[in-house]
Amino acid sequence: MTPACLAGKAKFVACAACHGMDGKGNPALGAPNLTDDVWLHGWGENAIVSMISSGKVNQMPAQADKLTTEQIHVLASYVWGLSNGSKLAAK
Repeated sequence: MTPACLAGKAKFVACAACHGMDGKGNPALGAPNLTDDVWLHGWGENAIVSMISSGKVNQMPAQADKLTTEQIHVLASYVWGLSNGSKLAAK
């Protein structure tokens, strides 16, 4: 795991309240699985940055007031890696 990814994992603790520490989600809360290859609101790191920053009304709280831009980017990198880790490891 890269240093940036480790930094993102540390920030993921807040996300884990809904998505679980393993990122597998919580259907009872409507929190999607972040480890599969299903992209509900856009694909890739930029879409994840946007979702973390702005949130989704009545679904996910915006984090832009709680995290710096750098923290959002490392968190997005970590989340992206949850569903793409096996692909990256194969390279």
